Amino acid sequence: MRIAIIIVRLLLGGMMLFASISYFFDLGPTQPTPTGDLATLMAGFMASKYIFPVAKAIELIAGLTLISGKFLRIGVIILLPISINIFLIHAVVTKTEIPIATAILLANLFLIYANWNSYKHLFEWK
Repeated sequence: MRIAIIIVRLLLGGMMLFASISYFFDLGPTQPTPTGDLATLMAGFMASKYIFPVAKAIELIAGLTLISGKFLRIGVIILLPISINIFLIHAVVTKTEIPIATAILLANLFLIYANWNSYKHLFEWK
Protein backbone atom coordinates (compact mmCIF):
# COMPACT_ATOMS: atom_id res chain seq x y z
CA MET A 1 0.00 0.00 0.00
CA ARG A 2 2.83 2.39 0.86
CA ILE A 3 4.45 1.95 -2.56
CA ALA A 4 1.08 2.52 -4.29
CA ILE A 5 0.61 5.75 -2.33
CA ILE A 6 4.05 6.99 -3.37
CA ILE A 7 3.48 6.10 -7.03
CA VAL A 8 0.04 7.74 -7.17
CA ARG A 9 1.32 10.79 -5.29
CA LEU A 10 4.26 11.28 -7.66
CA LEU A 11 2.20 10.69 -10.82
CA LEU A 12 -0.58 13.06 -9.77
CA GLY A 13 1.92 15.64 -8.58
CA GLY A 14 3.86 15.40 -11.83
CA MET A 15 0.70 15.85 -13.88
CA MET A 16 -0.29 18.92 -11.88
CA LEU A 17 3.20 20.41 -12.10
CA PHE A 18 3.37 19.81 -15.84
CA ALA A 19 -0.08 21.34 -16.43
CA SER A 20 0.63 24.45 -14.36
CA ILE A 21 4.18 25.05 -15.59
CA SER A 22 3.17 24.60 -19.22
CA TYR A 23 0.37 27.14 -18.67
CA PHE A 24 2.56 29.78 -17.02
CA PHE A 25 5.49 29.40 -19.43
CA ASP A 26 3.38 28.70 -22.54
CA LEU A 27 5.10 25.39 -23.29
CA GLY A 28 3.97 22.72 -25.70
CA PRO A 29 1.79 22.87 -28.78
CA THR A 30 -1.14 25.23 -28.92
CA GLN A 31 -4.45 23.70 -28.03
CA PRO A 32 -7.07 23.32 -30.75
CA THR A 33 -9.73 25.99 -30.79
CA PRO A 34 -12.67 24.81 -28.68
CA THR A 35 -16.09 24.48 -30.29
CA GLY A 36 -19.64 24.22 -29.05
CA ASP A 37 -20.32 24.20 -25.33
CA LEU A 38 -16.62 24.13 -24.51
CA ALA A 39 -16.09 27.34 -26.49
CA THR A 40 -18.82 29.02 -24.46
CA LEU A 41 -17.34 27.78 -21.19
CA MET A 42 -13.81 28.84 -22.16
CA ALA A 43 -15.04 32.27 -23.25
CA GLY A 44 -16.52 32.72 -19.79
CA PHE A 45 -13.29 31.61 -18.13
CA MET A 46 -11.24 33.96 -20.29
CA ALA A 47 -13.62 36.86 -19.66
CA SER A 48 -13.14 36.51 -15.91
CA LYS A 49 -9.36 37.08 -16.32
CA TYR A 50 -8.57 35.31 -13.03
CA ILE A 51 -10.01 31.78 -13.14
CA PHE A 52 -7.18 30.12 -15.07
CA PRO A 53 -4.30 31.80 -13.20
CA VAL A 54 -5.85 30.92 -9.85
CA ALA A 55 -6.62 27.32 -10.86
CA LYS A 56 -3.13 26.85 -12.29
CA ALA A 57 -1.53 28.39 -9.20
CA ILE A 58 -3.48 25.94 -7.03
CA GLU A 59 -2.35 23.09 -9.30
CA LEU A 60 1.26 24.29 -8.95
CA ILE A 61 1.09 24.45 -5.15
CA ALA A 62 -0.66 21.09 -4.92
CA GLY A 63 1.81 19.52 -7.36
CA LEU A 64 4.75 20.80 -5.32
CA THR A 65 3.26 19.43 -2.10
CA LEU A 66 2.61 16.05 -3.73
CA ILE A 67 6.08 15.77 -5.24
CA SER A 68 7.92 16.98 -2.15
CA GLY A 69 5.75 15.18 0.39
CA LYS A 70 5.70 18.30 2.59
CA PHE A 71 2.24 19.55 3.56
CA LEU A 72 0.85 16.60 1.60
CA ARG A 73 -2.48 16.45 3.39
CA ILE A 74 -3.38 20.07 2.68
CA GLY A 75 -2.15 19.73 -0.91
CA VAL A 76 -4.47 16.81 -1.53
CA ILE A 77 -7.44 18.72 -0.12
CA ILE A 78 -6.81 21.93 -2.09
CA LEU A 79 -6.51 19.85 -5.26
CA LEU A 80 -9.92 18.19 -4.76
CA PRO A 81 -12.10 20.99 -6.23
CA ILE A 82 -9.73 21.29 -9.19
CA SER A 83 -9.81 17.56 -9.92
CA ILE A 84 -13.61 17.47 -9.57
CA ASN A 85 -13.91 20.30 -12.10
CA ILE A 86 -11.46 18.63 -14.48
CA PHE A 87 -13.59 15.50 -14.34
CA LEU A 88 -16.92 17.31 -14.73
CA ILE A 89 -15.75 19.45 -17.65
CA HIS A 90 -14.54 16.37 -19.50
CA ALA A 91 -17.53 14.20 -18.58
CA VAL A 92 -20.31 16.74 -19.09
CA VAL A 93 -19.08 19.39 -21.51
CA THR A 94 -16.50 17.86 -23.85
CA LYS A 95 -17.26 14.15 -23.48
CA THR A 96 -13.63 13.48 -24.46
CA GLU A 97 -10.57 12.37 -22.51
CA ILE A 98 -12.81 10.98 -19.77
CA PRO A 99 -10.35 8.22 -18.75
CA ILE A 100 -7.56 10.66 -17.86
CA ALA A 101 -9.98 12.99 -16.06
CA THR A 102 -11.33 9.99 -14.12
CA ALA A 103 -7.78 8.90 -13.27
CA ILE A 104 -6.99 12.36 -11.86
CA LEU A 105 -10.12 12.36 -9.69
CA LEU A 106 -9.60 8.76 -8.51
CA ALA A 107 -5.95 9.44 -7.70
CA ASN A 108 -6.97 12.42 -5.61
CA LEU A 109 -9.67 10.42 -3.81
CA PHE A 110 -7.21 7.56 -3.26
CA LEU A 111 -4.75 9.92 -1.58
CA ILE A 112 -7.52 11.28 0.62
CA TYR A 113 -8.49 7.71 1.54
CA ALA A 114 -4.85 6.84 2.27
CA ASN A 115 -4.64 9.76 4.71
CA TRP A 116 -8.19 9.42 6.03
CA ASN A 117 -7.11 9.49 9.69
CA SER A 118 -6.02 13.10 9.15
CA TYR A 119 -9.42 14.10 7.74
CA LYS A 120 -12.00 12.06 9.65
CA HIS A 121 -12.26 14.57 12.48
CA LEU A 122 -13.65 17.07 9.96
CA PHE A 123 -16.72 14.85 9.55
CA GLU A 124 -17.50 14.14 13.20
CA TRP A 125 -20.75 15.41 14.68
CA LYS A 126 -20.35 17.24 17.95
